[in-house]
Amino acid sequence: MEDFSLKNPIQVKFFENLKLSVPKNISISNDIAEVLEISQDGAYRRMRGESVLSMDEMVKLCRHYRISSDFHALADDSTATFRFQKMFSDENGIDNYIKNILADLLKIKDSHPKHIVYVAADMPLFIQFLSPEFSAFKMFFWQRAVLNLPSMEGKKFSVSEIKHDIVEMCKKISETYTQIPSTEIWHQDIIASNLNLIEFAWDSGMFASKEDAIIICKKLSEMLAIVEKQAEKSSKFREEAKWAENEGNFTMYQSEFVLMNNHIFVTAGNTNIIYLTHNTFNSISTTNSVFCCETEKWLKNLIRKSTLISGVGEKQRHTFFKKAQEKVSALVIKISAS
Repeated sequence: MEDFSLKNPIQVKFFENLKLSVPKNISISNDIAEVLEISQDGAYRRMRGESVLSMDEMVKLCRHYRISSDFHALADDSTATFRFQKMFSDENGIDNYIKNILADLLKIKDSHPKHIVYVAADMPLFIQFLSPEFSAFKMFFWQRAVLNLPSMEGKKFSVSEIKHDIVEMCKKISETYTQIPSTEIWHQDIIASNLNLIEFAWDSGMFASKEDAIIICKKLSEMLAIVEKQAEKSSKFREEAKWAENEGNFTMYQSEFVLMNNHIFVTAGNTNIIYLTHNTFNSISTTNSVFCCETEKWLKNLIRKSTLISGVGEKQRHTFFKKAQEKVSALVIKISAS
């Protein structure tokens, strides 16, 4: 029950939730003062409810800390506020989208404790960033074939034209993800959508050359091989020297259920965050405690009904990745023969 003897109790509750999302090594009052461009005393007065936090100030804080306000949810458990992240908002949409992903991951990496549960309808986004070439192709396809952007009309995909800054950001995202313990749940046909996408692009003449199409297939195969080795070692680190010391930071399950949406459940310190894909490539997220709690229950039930294929699940793991690799090889043969 809320303590309405306090001044501005909902505002005080907002700051209590905000504190939980900020790493302990950060001075929350100094940070708030800097974001709102006010004195530290002014920050303290807002945190205690003695000064009213304006709507503009609240929006600034929510954007800075990447949290939802959930003012309605404080009084109604059936309401949750989501942050919407659009990939293609303008010509710099992809760059900003990737920068935001990296910023979120770095924040999670610096939290204690930290963990990610990724229920994958498609190959997990962070896995795709293992290959800048594959990531660039997916973004090219979305812009040309899904959104039909006028600027993409008639363009063809070439590996040689990938921007250097995109490559570097993809590498940073991949490296950061390896440092966050995670659980991933894949289904058997998880690469089907990627294979269909590559095949459609090839049949539609979207590749600059046959070699470009084959390179993307091979990059997909390489990513699968990396994940198989990580699952074998129960470690997302690719360097053999780090396998033992990081054993257990990666758990992988195979689900019989084909899910229609990606669910990413993040634990960062005392905060839980849910990320959901929206309209193929956009995302929405919330820190709403009720929504996160219900999602966590669903995830635990899904895991109980799934098969462990990391660590000891050698037979199931070999079968899972063998079938996936065979499908990639079949597409390479088709493209090569065309």
